[in-house]
Amino acid sequence: MRFRKAVILLLILVSLVACRKKITPSWDVAVYAPLLNADLGFNNIIPDSLLQTNPDNSLSLVYRYAFYNFSLDSLMSFPDTISHKYLPPVGGAVIAPGQIFFNFTENSVLNIPHADVARVDFRSGFLILEVFTSINQNSFVTYKIPYATKDGIPFEITEEIPAAAAGTITHFTKKIDISGYSLDMRGPTHLGSNILTNTTIAKLDPAGDTVFMTNLDIFNFNVRFEDLSFNYAKGYFGSQHTVFGPDTSAIDIFSNIIAGSFNFESAKLSLDVQNGFGVDAQVLFNSISTINSKTGQAINLTDPIIGQTLNISRATETYNSQSPVAPSVYHYQLNNSNIPQMIENMPDMISYKVQVTTNPLGNVSSGNDFFYYGNYLNASLNLEIPLSIIANNLTLADTVVLNLGDYNDNPASGKLTLIADNGFPFSANVQIYMIDANNHISDSLLVLSLIDAPQLDASYMVVAPRRSELVINLPADKYLALYSTKKVWVVARFNTAGASHFVKIYSYYKLKLKLTGDFNYLVEM
Repeated sequence: MRFRKAVILLLILVSLVACRKKITPSWDVAVYAPLLNADLGFNNIIPDSLLQTNPDNSLSLVYRYAFYNFSLDSLMSFPDTISHKYLPPVGGAVIAPGQIFFNFTENSVLNIPHADVARVDFRSGFLILEVFTSINQNSFVTYKIPYATKDGIPFEITEEIPAAAAGTITHFTKKIDISGYSLDMRGPTHLGSNILTNTTIAKLDPAGDTVFMTNLDIFNFNVRFEDLSFNYAKGYFGSQHTVFGPDTSAIDIFSNIIAGSFNFESAKLSLDVQNGFGVDAQVLFNSISTINSKTGQAINLTDPIIGQTLNISRATETYNSQSPVAPSVYHYQLNNSNIPQMIENMPDMISYKVQVTTNPLGNVSSGNDFFYYGNYLNASLNLEIPLSIIANNLTLADTVVLNLGDYNDNPASGKLTLIADNGFPFSANVQIYMIDANNHISDSLLVLSLIDAPQLDASYMVVAPRRSELVINLPADKYLALYSTKKVWVVARFNTAGASHFVKIYSYYKLKLKLTGDFNYLVEM
């Protein structure tokens, strides 16, 4: 090897110092180089996030699909507008400096459909204060919500409103953060609901001049909420019926599999319903289907739970600030379902229709329904499949960087050798495609013979990886195409070794591929 490198170096040096063109002798120089390395594990078939390693190092596919997240917005639609007030035309009125000319307290009944709300705690949100005035002197506006408190202090703001120029209207807005405020909506009697008590006071600037009002002068005052979210709500949230779907959404389980199929030895499927609301509920699943959009095949879940009304009890308050809710949790095993067929369909979409009815028996809590932020009414499918499978032309692929080193434009001949250390209990066929600069397949580099499966023990576990070396001759034109390729797409097709036994997949199973090139270059001196 040292002799070969010395010969190459000598020939390069001679070619660099040559100063005359002449017909020169040439030599074939052989160069051996690794072109790519690839490790294909089962995470090339199923994403890492869905694989669970069991205590014996066997793998399971674990997947959770959430159907819906029934939030407070589904129960209570809080209105934006709080108050809209205006000063009636008072032509001829005289307002002295410092005089209060607008003082109005109202118990606004907010339009909250289906719900009677006694209290809300704002997690975040804003109060928008808006004033339109034609008064030609500065004024001060004070806005109060006496039953909205933060750290025991009622909400109150005072803003200076600039004077309007003659014949114009001043538009003033102010955005106030109301995060952390608790709003008692029972009104002055503490017996009502949906009531917002608020007071607006406007007075002329004490340092200003007297104002003589005309019939054309205006003073309008608007208040509204914006971008609200809640930490807590209490009241009666009504008896409501909501339908989710029919809806279809993508699921990412088998996106790395491009062809083939497999059979599972077993699968576990459960339907979990968790109610973190202080409301009773009924849940009805009309349909659940998995869909393979490539084949167009859809398989409906067949289980007694489909079409069955599930009665879901309300959560309870713990009065523990760290964990204020004890949700009610329901776990339904779907052992008699056709879930293996649904999964072997290798779906990329799921379709469902769900109906939810809250407080089906009415106001049984006497206005003590509740909501805490982060606690919802939701349902999910939970799937666990031990990876004991039979593979039928199961095809996976990976893109690998190709490294040919420095370019040599005088190839004479060459060959490629694929060294495969197969640690899967499958035989495999491998094909390599060249990828151009636009990430499109430009050519098929080679189609190789079978990579043999390793030896299995009596439990169908791999005893040790088995090495296969597959050789293909490479003509000069193929070499030139290969040299312009920076990435290749490696496609492997797996079939279960030997008889059709289910074989477990372990976390350490790999197919290791190394592609090497042995090229002969024509070197001229």
